[in-house]
Amino acid sequence: MNTQILVNAQVHESRIAILEDGKLVELIVERPDQRRMVGNIYKGKVERVLPGIQAAFIDIGTEKRAFLHVSDVAGYDPYADAEFEDDETGGKRHRKRFVPDIRKEVKTGEEILVQITKEPMGTKGPRCSTELSLPGRYLVYIPGQSHFGVSRKIKSRKERGRIRSIIKKIKPEDAGLIGRSACEGKSEDDLRRDLEYLIKDSQDIKKKAEVLDTPVLLYRDQGMIAAMVRDLFTSDMKEFILDSQPEYDKIREYSKKTVPNLVDRIKLYKNNTPIFDAFDVETQISNMLKRKIWIKKGSSIVIDNTEALTAIDVNSGKNIGKGKSYEDTLLQVNLAAAEEIARQLRLRDLGGIIAIDFIDMELEENRKKLQNTFEEAMAEDRARFKILPINDFGMIMMTRQRVRQSVIERISDPCPTCGGIGMVFSPVTVIAKLERWLMRASAEAKKKRFLVITHPLVAGELTAEGNERMHELENFYHVRLECFPDPTVDPDEFFVLDADSGESLTDEFAS
Repeated sequence: MNTQILVNAQVHESRIAILEDGKLVELIVERPDQRRMVGNIYKGKVERVLPGIQAAFIDIGTEKRAFLHVSDVAGYDPYADAEFEDDETGGKRHRKRFVPDIRKEVKTGEEILVQITKEPMGTKGPRCSTELSLPGRYLVYIPGQSHFGVSRKIKSRKERGRIRSIIKKIKPEDAGLIGRSACEGKSEDDLRRDLEYLIKDSQDIKKKAEVLDTPVLLYRDQGMIAAMVRDLFTSDMKEFILDSQPEYDKIREYSKKTVPNLVDRIKLYKNNTPIFDAFDVETQISNMLKRKIWIKKGSSIVIDNTEALTAIDVNSGKNIGKGKSYEDTLLQVNLAAAEEIARQLRLRDLGGIIAIDFIDMELEENRKKLQNTFEEAMAEDRARFKILPINDFGMIMMTRQRVRQSVIERISDPCPTCGGIGMVFSPVTVIAKLERWLMRASAEAKKKRFLVITHPLVAGELTAEGNERMHELENFYHVRLECFPDPTVDPDEFFVLDADSGESLTDEFAS
């Protein structure tokens, strides 16, 4: 697979595009007012402890307080001090889980170190943990812990055993250590060098925490572009192209320390055509914003979002197959949709609960093939996810890790007219609302001459065919109406004034 990383650095925005065989699979956007917080370490103060939800709010010096759940407290063991009780079915003894108590873990006014694990979303502040971790190129360093392990993404049991033995050998007594997938094939010296950098960062954080007043930021995770080198830039990556000389110089210097054998793959883009235009990325970003995505031969998928759930519908559309059975046609549509859905989940960075409504198929072997194809397509996703087996309705339910807003949420705002639902009232519906207003006004208002200000589409409906609708309303409610179109009025709103005094009457007789 031909994989590329493209970086477009602008004055007010930086964008990273990850392409696989020319197809955009991930888009990361960073702005000065939206700098990512995940990975940052703060010295904060416990502001409130809420035993009712087993959580605390931590003042970290940002606009929104950080949320700390009891399960995110370092060293927390839900079975600590647990009793043993008999198992009625087999006579075995097991530990009885106790209800956790956040009050035993943190106290109001206490100063603690926390690390952000989830970005703020909507009205919610960031989520944090007291278990700190520092990611390096090959290792993750966890101060104050003792466990060690190796990334599950390394499939070879022999290689996992080799890395585990190295980590066990070099691991400090006062810290945990995890081998990342990038450490596959690396020597003990490579891992030791990475560990030295991480220990130095940990010592710097500790020194700052001892002298700086609360609340304060102690450690900021590497910038978005440097993080791409640390997390993604491997021998599988064909090239890393940047259109900014300062960023290019910075990344080359960083890469010389971390991946010296890959420095020659870092390139500076110098053409006059914008980099995202040259690689056809802008067009793919525009398509990403659409609700409906066309796939093969007239079939499509439709993606709808709510706050906690994403619903994806697969439609065969005009795809009727050619000389194949109906079942086989449905299978081909579903397989193509499965691959595109996996790409869209990564591209849009959708998280939470995801319900995918594939076209129902009768044969069990086709269902299994669809399940396997979707799981294989999701294998490249860096986010954690869980996929349930396809159910009797042809649906796949899954969850995907959500640590920040989706890309679309970060680069757009809800429509001020429709409020984000994607629809407004039709002109006829607005006229029906106006009629209900007139029903109340005709019974209570002393004056009967009104000036109605509406969107031009509504005004056009009111005055069509010689003001027919206007005359019907006037005759039925015994009023006189004048209509003025105003393009600044929302399509599903109207305003009513007293025609003589100009006084606004809209709210007086509103429902």
